[in-house]
Amino acid sequence: MDGMSNPGMDAASNSNATGSAKSLVKGIALVDLVAASDEPLRLVDLVERSGIPRPTAVRLLDVLCRADVLRSEADSRYALGPRVVGWGQAFLERIDLQQHASDLIEELVELSGETCFVGVLDRRTVLYIAAVHSPHAIRPAARVGSRMPLHSTGIGKVLLAGRTHAERLDLLDEPLESRTPNTITDRGELLAHLDLVHDRGFAIDEIENEEGVRCVAAPIHDHSGAVAAALSLSAPAYRFTVDDLDRLAPEVLRITDRISHRLGYRPTTD
Repeated sequence: MDGMSNPGMDAASNSNATGSAKSLVKGIALVDLVAASDEPLRLVDLVERSGIPRPTAVRLLDVLCRADVLRSEADSRYALGPRVVGWGQAFLERIDLQQHASDLIEELVELSGETCFVGVLDRRTVLYIAAVHSPHAIRPAARVGSRMPLHSTGIGKVLLAGRTHAERLDLLDEPLESRTPNTITDRGELLAHLDLVHDRGFAIDEIENEEGVRCVAAPIHDHSGAVAAALSLSAPAYRFTVDDLDRLAPEVLRITDRISHRLGYRPTTD
């Protein structure tokens, strides 16, 4: 998995940084702490959590405030400044899901030998926005730009599971089409199934959308933590057994975690 920053790190412990570079590392550590907090932080909090000496912290905070990276509020607490908003917006405008995901999708297809799709929620359906196909002649029929139902696809179930109960009800207000004998068409049963998908972290399409096709899908989170898209690994059921699902589900989760990280997602930890 891609490396993650540690907002609570002792910035002074970075032995690779010297001089002004060490000051930069310490300043970033202070900004990380402010960004990770639900409320503005006092100087004493920042000193305690960063391990930076108080005089150094005061000097760095003054520089960061004058640069509008941080701002000092009336009660001498520190919050993010307006410059960060501009940086964040510029980053978000340059995010291209397909660009960030393409090499990782190819890695998953090479590892598994099967077809990989990325889909998003659009007009109450799954819209496929990226795909890398299996080298095998027999493979799933979906293509980039095509749409599939939410309730019967692995990607669709992941997208639904990432919504609130009220949002799920709204998205499932139409009769649920029976695509195959395995399709879940009872709304109550599907809602209970979505809770399982949410808790487990991935969904399985057990030949529910296309005859003879099985898949496993997992969520892609954006910078806010929302489920922005989902990725599936799909193949004909005769060569994609339940044992294969158990073997490849962790790889699908590994790839979606890496894509999410590239999109700015940082999962919270206890």
